[in-house]
Amino acid sequence: MALSDNDLVGAWVLDEMYAESEDGTRNHPMGRDAGGMIMYTPDGYMSAITHFADRFLPADRPSDEERVEAFSSYFNYAGTWSLKDDTVTHTVQTALDPNMVGMSLSREITKDGTKMVFSGLGPDGVTRQFIIWKRPS
Repeated sequence: MALSDNDLVGAWVLDEMYAESEDGTRNHPMGRDAGGMIMYTPDGYMSAITHFADRFLPADRPSDEERVEAFSSYFNYAGTWSLKDDTVTHTVQTALDPNMVGMSLSREITKDGTKMVFSGLGPDGVTRQFIIWKRPS
């Protein structure tokens, strides 16, 4: 049965994120305890934030080098979303990385109990990426 918009609307927290190679080996590029949140509004807007498990926390007045390190361990974007069958597409309108603006990002969704498993091919076109979201408790 296809998902409905109501299945996604609301807030979700990151449960797990990993990449899986053809031989089934899993890699956690942001660390096993990476964090994040994704939110979907009923009127078609969304926002996604993820960060490394061991995210660097700079001093109160960080140096340029510390800012670069903090930037490289954090990822976010926001825009609009649409759902067709079991595929969600995010159209990026603003992002920490300005090169993402205008991109459309699509992921297949599998509902697994109270969790949503987003999956799709990684940038290499071979590795599958998995992002598992759960409702906040």
